[in-house]
Amino acid sequence: MTRIWKLEEAKSQLSQLVRDAELEPQVITRHGKAVAVVNGVKEESELPHKVSALSALLGNFDFSDMPEEDLFERDRTSDLRDLTL
Repeated sequence: MTRIWKLEEAKSQLSQLVRDAELEPQVITRHGKAVAVVNGVKEESELPHKVSALSALLGNFDFSDMPEEDLFERDRTSDLRDLTL
């Protein structure tokens, strides 16, 4: 059965909240209003995929879903690649 936890109660009984969340979602309230839901994870594939900036810089990022066109127009008159020394 989904349980409603007051924030202070959730903080003091976090281990129990996590155990209960493995079985079904748990609701946390602050000042009587629901502010969070804790869900258990059955498989690692259910976790959201996060890519860090470092991974992107190292080339471990899939850019296939990025648009091909520039999102912002650039002022190409000051492009340093065309600078002649």
